[in-house]
Amino acid sequence: MAYKIIHTADWHLGQSLHQKSRKEEHQLFIVWLLQFMEQEHINAIIIAGDVFDVANPSIEAMDMYHHFLLAAYRLNVEVIVVGGNHDSAARLNTTGSLLQLLNVHVVGGEATALGKIIPLKNKENNTIEAVIVAVPYLRDGDLRRIAEGEAIKEADSAFATSVKLHYDSLAAKAKCEFENIPLIATAHLYVNGSTTSDASQAHMHKIGSLGYLASHCFSSNYSYIAMGHIHKPQTIKHPENVVVRYSGSPIPLSFSERNDEKELTVIALENISLTYQSVPIPTSRNLVRLKGTPLQIVEAMKNYENNTPLSTWAEVVVTENVNFLEFNKEIEMLASQKNVELLNRILEIPKTIFTHTRAEFVAGADNNPLDDVAEIFKLKCEKQGLDAGNIQQLMPLFDEVYNEVKGSEKV
Repeated sequence: MAYKIIHTADWHLGQSLHQKSRKEEHQLFIVWLLQFMEQEHINAIIIAGDVFDVANPSIEAMDMYHHFLLAAYRLNVEVIVVGGNHDSAARLNTTGSLLQLLNVHVVGGEATALGKIIPLKNKENNTIEAVIVAVPYLRDGDLRRIAEGEAIKEADSAFATSVKLHYDSLAAKAKCEFENIPLIATAHLYVNGSTTSDASQAHMHKIGSLGYLASHCFSSNYSYIAMGHIHKPQTIKHPENVVVRYSGSPIPLSFSERNDEKELTVIALENISLTYQSVPIPTSRNLVRLKGTPLQIVEAMKNYENNTPLSTWAEVVVTENVNFLEFNKEIEMLASQKNVELLNRILEIPKTIFTHTRAEFVAGADNNPLDDVAEIFKLKCEKQGLDAGNIQQLMPLFDEVYNEVKGSEKV
């Protein structure tokens, strides 16, 4: 029977989306995961960074983490946890020694412990099936001395070289100690060629030590690189066919991930041969974005049907001016009927719509709106998506406040 290892990452336990807790989704994922581990006779699991959403997670998030580790121990599953850029190395490592009693290996990411070699032994025949080179999130300053006045390109190149040397050194040590055994490394960083759920946010993953790393930083001594950090599951091309794979996050962590197929990866080892396959994770809550004119959004809401255990969370993006008092009342009534919660409302009107308003005024002339406070207020209301009716209703209140302010200035 093949020795099976799950590769997962980016759980972000304790996360909230627009002040809404993700606890229920994480709990349902963990319940499903434990059932899957038992049914598929999983031997080990790798969590490749960002276990938690923040460095100082809530007690609730810590409880979920510890509950999972204890349940995995009862299933006789070995667990490898590495720190990500969202995790606190000290926090993860605090209980590391204690968790070893539960067959849990923690490499949080402290500067003095940036890699650990972990042999995975098959308990049935007492043979070593794979060796895990557990490497946490790497910070530039942890790997090398940064020179004063370094240019950005020089720093990126130096960091990439340092990362490669780090992984090469660990691979050489592991190969020396465990000959002819497949090496599986962990990594929590951005590799060139990976795609994000929102292309406009890709630059955020390249800031500082997270960017400009090529897949060939991982040598052919490795059979598989268990990646974390990018939430969209994908395999990155490698010149020597090393499997460099992001498992992705188990739940969509933002509305930009609403269309991603969430999954985990199962690695199978048999006679030192390594294969892998992706396994879809059941969706417990839909995230949807309703974008268009008010009429289009209302129609989309009428036609929407929720097909998950939990209520749908929606983001509404309005692309033209609207009477928000009436629109909100209608859309909220429909949402309650459809088991939908409206988490966010965005007004996304092209700037060209406001050009005609500004064109009516000439800078420095008598009709400059900056000389008319009431006109400034109307322009601001228009930019916020209020229609003429809404603005007209607000003007008496504006006049009252404005006159009160003007009166106080004269005193």
